[in-house]
Amino acid sequence: MNGNLLPVIKVKVVVVGDAGVGKTSLAVRFTDNSFIQHYKQTVGGNEFCSRALDFKDKTVVFNIWDTAGQERFRSLVPMYLRDAGIALAVYDISSHNKQYCTILFRNPLRILSWLLQLQQYGPRDLKCALIGNKIDLDDDLREVPTQEGQLLAEGHGLYFEETSAKSGDRIDKVFNDIGIALVERCKKEKRSSTVSICDSYVHRKKKTCC
Repeated sequence: MNGNLLPVIKVKVVVVGDAGVGKTSLAVRFTDNSFIQHYKQTVGGNEFCSRALDFKDKTVVFNIWDTAGQERFRSLVPMYLRDAGIALAVYDISSHNKQYCTILFRNPLRILSWLLQLQQYGPRDLKCALIGNKIDLDDDLREVPTQEGQLLAEGHGLYFEETSAKSGDRIDKVFNDIGIALVERCKKEKRSSTVSICDSYVHRKKKTCC
């Protein structure tokens, strides 16, 4: 990890989504490469973990904040969005909830309510990725088609990927893609020392996460 003393990019990553979609599992899989079948529910936003990845000429340190998905804790999310550079909006591909369907978006994914919260309370330069989790489940348990997630992401200019925190499938890919994008942006801005990256989709609808 940064054994050659590479310049460092530090980025605060906030993970949001409903309770039970696998936010904690995703963060722990990436940072500790482990999986526990049953976690205690995250309370507030007190779950924090970190991992650094080395790229060609820079090290990216991902400081990950895992927020609670229960309704009673949603008012705390804006506090954890302060100074965030990346937000991962996570949903469960086996859960298709129409409660938050709106005329504006005409899409049944409950994740829309979280995207709206990111838009309302996130930093101007926050960048968002849409992550469909639990692809390790049997196909007959899938309720949200991949194409639906892709269309939602494309409509809002989001990076999109489907993952499995249980098997680890595509977890590293997500963070590698984000890291590569941050390094490239850093090069363009000709920054050579330790920096914090804030580069986002939220107020620029057509821009993508990476």
